[in-house]
Amino acid sequence: HVTVISSSNKKREEALQDLGADDYVIGSDQAKMNELADSLDYVIDTVPVHHALEPYLSLLKLDGKLILMGVINNPLQFLTPLLMLG
Repeated sequence: HVTVISSSNKKREEALQDLGADDYVIGSDQAKMNELADSLDYVIDTVPVHHALEPYLSLLKLDGKLILMGVINNPLQFLTPLLMLG
């Protein structure tokens, strides 16, 4: 099952039809993001600018993996309890 999370509907058709994603979620849709909590094995983050990672960490199952692909010029900062407690 592949879920695409994006900032707008602009890429919905490409993600669902061309790339074969199963679901498409707008990241600012808090209700939909809450539904995804603790449900993903992997999050592949391709955002090339500094942004909050906590919303995506909350989507991961226990032992899930966050893979960062976007190049960011700033050091990463995490809330340690979120990483330790899930």
